[in-house]
Amino acid sequence: MLTASNKVLQQLAALLLERAGLKITPDGFHSLRLALSTRMPVVGVEEPEKYLAQLSGPGGEEELRSFLPLVTVGHTEFFRDAKQFRALEKSVLPELVTRARREMRKVSVWSAGCATGEEPYSVAMVLAELGALSLEVDLLATDLNLAAVEAARQGRFTSRRCISIGPERLKRFFRPVDEGYEALSTLRDYIRFDGQNLAVPVFDKVGLSSLDLILCRNVIIYFDLPTIRGLMDRFLSALRPGGLLFLGYSESLFKVYDRFEMIEVDGAFVYRRPLADKAIRPPPLRITPYPGEPEVAERKQTPESFAADLRKRIQVESASGALTRGTPPSPQGPAAPAAPRAVKGHVHLPAPVTPATPPPVGPRAGGSGDLARPRITQELPAVSAPEVARPRITQEIPTVTPTRSATGEVPAWPKLLPPAERLAMAVRKMAQGDFPAAIAGVERLLVDEPSDLDAILTLGNLYSLTGRIPEARDTVAQAIQREPLCVEARVFGGVAALQAGKLDEARSELSKALFLEPTLAIGHYLLAQVYERSQEPESARRSYRNAIAQLRFPQRPLAGHYPEMPDSADAISRAARYALAALEEQPLR
Repeated sequence: MLTASNKVLQQLAALLLERAGLKITPDGFHSLRLALSTRMPVVGVEEPEKYLAQLSGPGGEEELRSFLPLVTVGHTEFFRDAKQFRALEKSVLPELVTRARREMRKVSVWSAGCATGEEPYSVAMVLAELGALSLEVDLLATDLNLAAVEAARQGRFTSRRCISIGPERLKRFFRPVDEGYEALSTLRDYIRFDGQNLAVPVFDKVGLSSLDLILCRNVIIYFDLPTIRGLMDRFLSALRPGGLLFLGYSESLFKVYDRFEMIEVDGAFVYRRPLADKAIRPPPLRITPYPGEPEVAERKQTPESFAADLRKRIQVESASGALTRGTPPSPQGPAAPAAPRAVKGHVHLPAPVTPATPPPVGPRAGGSGDLARPRITQELPAVSAPEVARPRITQEIPTVTPTRSATGEVPAWPKLLPPAERLAMAVRKMAQGDFPAAIAGVERLLVDEPSDLDAILTLGNLYSLTGRIPEARDTVAQAIQREPLCVEARVFGGVAALQAGKLDEARSELSKALFLEPTLAIGHYLLAQVYERSQEPESARRSYRNAIAQLRFPQRPLAGHYPEMPDSADAISRAARYALAALEEQPLR
């Protein structure tokens, strides 16, 4: 491991905080060392002090963007996402072991994007507890960062990083060493570590239709749509028919990729290659890697505590009969978000709204507008020994539009629907101006799925739009804690600050978003609006031109939902050109 002084690491951490909003505490200096040991040989620098000077000097921004994603390899933990590991332990892995033994082959698992190894070691512990021998298992663990892979191969972890391993597992699978624990060789024997770039067109380490299970969690959130779809093609081809894909709770293939089936396994939604899909085919050669990037919340809060806070909030609101806040209902019905104000063609974001109580429910006119969603299949016959638990696969359920009771309360929305569909229902309510119902729906979704980044960001936007600023800030902080390189949290935080008239804060947030993602056209457009409000027309002109110029690059859809925000290249181009034309009519100062 590379040696770097605490002074250098502190200066590097200060630089990351200033440029990207990423807060690295001394506990995270291990990840800084890993990133330094990866990037310094690439740029031909041998001393950390000289590399820091290069990052801080002219032209250092590009290298800093390459350095940033490597810093977050330490943002992982053993048995991360309890619901998914419960499904793995109780249903998925027992079934895979039984099936592989019956077919006289190894269980084949791939931990794609394994970082420093906590995920594959967690899987290996469960397999060992199920009685599977290391020679019965082919557990491949890969990551783009070769320094992280080497650290994972050594299997040494600080006591703090082992906090989520129970004492019995620590005693069985690890031995104490200085400042932490080391995995025993009997556990390391289950795993083979290697480097792998997930954006390459062919996986030379993985055969077609060879895998039972792929774990690729909290990785694709930083990829653009073409990269995600190409990667899903390759994953689909690598899995056996019936093989499973686990993504992170912040990631969904809803309206992105439809060749997997979605099934429920012990409360966790996972993707499956259809059993009837017997064709063995190489994936299309399409790649477009996409960098994402970070930041850390001041307030430490786990997804579970966030869900508990929401649960308490819902209970308080229900007890007071105050799920709807603000003005009494008008005869015309619910108040819609303020329409964009046209100022010589200039599109403004809606001002915060005070939600009104919706009118009594009546028959709906027109179609339901239901969105397409992944297929959920009926339960299939058992393929394993009866004593082994197997996945519970739900029957397909039609999209249900929630109704209101006579007292105006919003009933619980269907829990069996995938999280992305439940969120889509709330977004439709938002679009209709029914903000109380939208907030209630997203809050309840997050009680069940506290790590769903799309829902967290949407809830923050809903709080901001309805004037609940402290709650909006807490929710955005939760998104940043969950994904330190979340560009959307910076964008929506900037929008909330802009609406509140806090222009310096809005400028800071949007500047961080654009440092992390310089080609994000909507970020340049929003920053231009901040400059306009700050009476800086020349800076506004420059940012509007930047927004138009960045449209030559593919623009990815943002996670989270915000009404009236230009979301297509055409809409952004049109809004920026109108605004620029209006500014050009004003004299330069």
